Amino acid sequence: MKSLGSSIGDYLNVMKPAIALLNVFVGIAAILLAVGFSAPLLAIVATALAGFLSAGGAGAINCYIDRELDRHMTRTRYRPVPAGRVQADGVLALGLIFSVGGILLAAFFLNLLTAFFIAMGVFWYVFVYTLWLKPRTKWNIVIGGAAGCFSALAGWSAATGAVSLVGIMVAALIFLWTPGHFWGLAIAKTKDYEDVEVPMLPVVEGVNRASLHTSVSNLLLFPFTVALYLLTMNWTNIVAAAIIGAVLVAFNLRFLAANLRLMRTPTPMSAWRVFKLSAGYLFISLVLIVLGHLL
Repeated sequence: MKSLGSSIGDYLNVMKPAIALLNVFVGIAAILLAVGFSAPLLAIVATALAGFLSAGGAGAINCYIDRELDRHMTRTRYRPVPAGRVQADGVLALGLIFSVGGILLAAFFLNLLTAFFIAMGVFWYVFVYTLWLKPRTKWNIVIGGAAGCFSALAGWSAATGAVSLVGIMVAALIFLWTPGHFWGLAIAKTKDYEDVEVPMLPVVEGVNRASLHTSVSNLLLFPFTVALYLLTMNWTNIVAAAIIGAVLVAFNLRFLAANLRLMRTPTPMSAWRVFKLSAGYLFISLVLIVLGHLL
């Protein structure tokens, strides 16, 4: 018989907490870039809770929809639903309750624009990406990746009640980061996607061309990230801004070098190294951008 802790852990697992927390972080980063430390505590807490509930709910619904695919993929077959540790219907119910709960929480404690962006994030991830694009096109993660952009827009609107150029640029950073990140994983796990006939880019185009697309996509992040930093940095503290900017550039150059190696040696191992680096790229870059803005 399963323990209560084990059951809770399994239900937390289907919510894909790492992705949910990244969405929360993006939303809070947008708030800090929008209004700095003057952001009301309620706005930060409500954005974090609404973001985690909605993103976690969408992740649970994704696990329910993809349960048969997950059962036949080496990487995912031990997830709670395909492994039979939780009931699929229970996961769907949890996903629906949390998703709707997050949207309603945003509407009640924040504003309708924020609730709209959160709802769009759930809709885009579940219906546009998981149900429509993923099984049909090699560009699934490019268009589907727009789901993550709504976290930035939700955070910005939670703080200001509107959207501005910088908020859109933060959303665009997530959009640019997403394809290269997931293509790196897809190249490393190409056989899994071949086995379940999901048309991820390396399955359709082959590892070599997919590696080129991945590298080019990731290389575009460098000038865009630096431009966003220059646009938002606090020019009144030029020494701190210069030091943080130098760290940002150094980190991007390391990422750039890994992608250039992937272009020269397009192998699953090289792609896996790029994927592991890109896993922390968004977090580290946004931390440095926010620090450059606040200090």
